[in-house]
Amino acid sequence: MTCIECGDELLAERADLGYRYCTKPECQAAHHRGLKITTVAVNKSADRIIVADEDEIRRRGEAGEFGKKDTTLSTSYRDLTRSVSARAVQPRVPAPRTPLPRVPSNRRPWTEQQEKIVRLYNGMGLSPREIVERARTNAPRLRITEGLVTKIMSTPPLR
Repeated sequence: MTCIECGDELLAERADLGYRYCTKPECQAAHHRGLKITTVAVNKSADRIIVADEDEIRRRGEAGEFGKKDTTLSTSYRDLTRSVSARAVQPRVPAPRTPLPRVPSNRRPWTEQQEKIVRLYNGMGLSPREIVERARTNAPRLRITEGLVTKIMSTPPLR
């Protein structure tokens, strides 16, 4: 078989695939028809790959589809004079904060015995839940809870 453009001998592989022209650039330019793969670079993202014919890519590019998009908002993105005149702008004044009541550092809501047993069991490497279970077994009168264990362990010991 021969190339329909230049008349040179066509490779058997190309003929088997159904091509009637050779791989010379002139012959390719004259007879190649099909989709083009175009890569469009996108800022801070992976490139965008578009598969389309040349005319469609050109049309979409001229329409600005592949151009940089301005997504930043600024004070000029809307007419502020209209919205300001429509309503009076009042500055927001934050509500005054009321301070939380503080417990003096020498006054704690647990007894010395409760703190002693919690710190002892914590020193043994027990978790708060295990401390509560052990305290219920060995000293039920102290009424140690998991919340109390957490509070005691969250404060420095009195010495």
